[in-house]
Amino acid sequence: MPEIIETPIFYRIGNNLSVDFVNTRIADNGKPKDLLTKFADFTAWAAAMDLLEKEAAKQLQADWQESREIEQIFAQILEFRETLYLMIEGVLKGQTVKPTAITAINGVLQNKIGFVEVTSSEAGFVKRFRADFSEPRQLLAPIAESAADLLCYGNPAYLKKCESDLCVLHFYDTTKNHSRRWCSMAGCGNRAKAAAFYRRQQKNLKNKDSD
Repeated sequence: MPEIIETPIFYRIGNNLSVDFVNTRIADNGKPKDLLTKFADFTAWAAAMDLLEKEAAKQLQADWQESREIEQIFAQILEFRETLYLMIEGVLKGQTVKPTAITAINGVLQNKIGFVEVTSSEAGFVKRFRADFSEPRQLLAPIAESAADLLCYGNPAYLKKCESDLCVLHFYDTTKNHSRRWCSMAGCGNRAKAAAFYRRQQKNLKNKDSD
């Protein structure tokens, strides 16, 4: 059975699953980099996002890696990601969401498979939907649902791109004042602060030399 690659490279900073899915295309030192180059990467991402338990992700990979359909399925997964990317970029530019994006989202939702079950908890009983992820494309369903939530309940003004010129990551700003600027303060935020500090230091040195 193949092993899921353990990696810290997947970003969970978007505050929306569909945004984090789009964020599997990043910039590495200013150069484009795709974190999903094969089906195993997608199952690893699904596990990292808690869509699947790691063992279930490994099993899904093992069941489908030799399938004749897997290349076509993986291409459809990437095509859906591209659709969501264009949708998000359009929203950022103030454009109307295109019907093709709505059709794609609805198409995935229409193929959602699973069942509702009742489970007991300390507080009583809980009704929940248990999704069937035995077919890889079904993993797109929760991504499509999060995209639908973004469109139906989100505020377009809170959907943002990291302000770093070297970063391509997006996020939905849930901060209190909606003033978030960076994908993360530990990454682009700190680099921006360091660059600003350096510019101030250089300016102060020039001012001293001119006195």
